[in-house]
Amino acid sequence: MSTITIVVVGIWNALLLAALVAAIGWRKQVLQWVTELDGQSQNPWESNGDDRWAAFLAGHPELMDR
Repeated sequence: MSTITIVVVGIWNALLLAALVAAIGWRKQVLQWVTELDGQSQNPWESNGDDRWAAFLAGHPELMDR
């Protein structure tokens, strides 16, 4: 293997390890987000954009579901 390949594989492995650590650290929030996709959750980190989206839809009635 060339040196470049080893460096690229090392960087890729470091990124995967960082993603795994982040997923483990935030697993409660991620699981809440996945299991409560119906929008019934009142968690502020999940529902902050609801008011802005409702205001946008009020100004654009053609986008509303019928």
